[in-house]
Amino acid sequence: MMRLRLIIPLLIWAITPAAWAPGSDAFDHLDSLIAKHAKLVEAKKQRIETIKTALHGCTSMEKEYNINNRLCNEYAEFQNDSAQHYARRNIALAHDMASNTKLNDSRLKLMHLLAKAYMPEEIDNIATKLDTASMTVEQKLEFYKQMADVALFKLEFYKGSASEKDYQEQLTQYRHLIAKLSPQGSERQLLYRANYLNDTGDTRQAIALLEDMLKNYHSGDRTFSVITSSLAFYYGTLGNRDKQKQLLALSAASDIEGCIMENSALRQLADLLFDDGDIDRAYRYINLSVADATFYGTRLRNVQASQLVPRIIDAYESKQEKNYRQLLTMIITLSLLAALLVAGVIALAMLYKRYRRLSFSRKAINDQLNDTVMQLRERDKIKEQYLGRFLALSSKLIDQSEKQRKTMNRLAMVDNIKELKSQLKSPHFDYENAQLFYRNFDSAFLNIYPTFIERVNALLIDGEQIVPKDDEQLTRELRILALLRLGITDNKEIASILRASISTVYTYRSRLKARAINKETFEDDVKQLRAEE
Repeated sequence: MMRLRLIIPLLIWAITPAAWAPGSDAFDHLDSLIAKHAKLVEAKKQRIETIKTALHGCTSMEKEYNINNRLCNEYAEFQNDSAQHYARRNIALAHDMASNTKLNDSRLKLMHLLAKAYMPEEIDNIATKLDTASMTVEQKLEFYKQMADVALFKLEFYKGSASEKDYQEQLTQYRHLIAKLSPQGSERQLLYRANYLNDTGDTRQAIALLEDMLKNYHSGDRTFSVITSSLAFYYGTLGNRDKQKQLLALSAASDIEGCIMENSALRQLADLLFDDGDIDRAYRYINLSVADATFYGTRLRNVQASQLVPRIIDAYESKQEKNYRQLLTMIITLSLLAALLVAGVIALAMLYKRYRRLSFSRKAINDQLNDTVMQLRERDKIKEQYLGRFLALSSKLIDQSEKQRKTMNRLAMVDNIKELKSQLKSPHFDYENAQLFYRNFDSAFLNIYPTFIERVNALLIDGEQIVPKDDEQLTRELRILALLRLGITDNKEIASILRASISTVYTYRSRLKARAINKETFEDDVKQLRAEE
């Protein structure tokens, strides 16, 4: 009976007229590329690895900067954290080379990536470091573009809130400024001119501008994806839903062909198809959209994709249940027709195989959602551990401070100035407090990550493992790595917490990387270590 419940829902899918309805050319092309998605991604990874080999043995800062720039461009729309790594590395190189132009270029690239990751505070921090006096016209335009992107993502993130109108006004102003200052007829000028026209109500002129521009680009180009996505939005504004879906399909296909993981077209298309009742296709598209958003690794795209998942899955399961009830009667009737028995068995076998593929897709989405839940639980566990430790430590420090105050007061009352001075000069009190803090920090951290030391040592080459002494839980090196795992990456902040100099922290981090099996990703590997249940 259980096997019958698995097979029946797919039988109706195969024999109903909707299943045989031919799709448009745009949807056929998109579906064919989705089938090749894994191979396209693998080819992209191999291309990146080929570029990385040029870094080995690189002795020139200029050459390393150029290679990092290529890697940053390759990763920009593919994997955000990797792109950030090379952008940050180039900021350091540009600083060492004393090149304001390269420094501005690298910071602007990092701002672009942070905008995609929706990290407005860090973007503001980088913006204050830009040397605007030495900026070229192109760099100023790029700066305005990043600020427009920040406004756009804020608009998407706070859609429906009281702040939406303010972010829309900011976005419109930046688009107008970019279109005005860009060279006439350039790609940037045309794109932002069209955006500004739509923002100000002249949507049909914006469509005419972009449709003429589209003739110069091909599927797989990032610009082709952007233009078709913008046109889809404009046609949606005019209420032309069929044209909107067709253009979103073209944009999504271009994203897949170009291995552009930072995309929204497929998610928007799934949303429209779901509203139109095309549950099966919406289910397939949102599945891939969630996978791409997770791979790219930004908060905004993950939130947007995940918001659609529950209602699409619920509708998909409801449809399957409805199909089951409707077809149970049908399968009983068909089973009485002996002449169709052989054909029915063959059909059931084929459809069971199809159902298995759909089940695997559904399991993948559930696994991704479970992973998100695990991350949230880990954050809650960290908060609980450190809040409790903080309260206990604060209470103990207050008690010790009160005890020290009473001792000083007693010495002062008996005019024992010599002993009082001795107490004031002694570092013993500060040392004890520091050791108390370290013990509390170490205990709290190891309660959350009990195998942290073993897992860190697994990332180091043989003979370079870290072994704490008998009287300590974590060494200073391990505390630095523990702070990195908790999201504290700034050397100045780490130095303040551990009561060390910034140069000492920098030296420790450099030495740890040198001892790592994979030096380029060592700190990222540490950040990925999970708390254990």
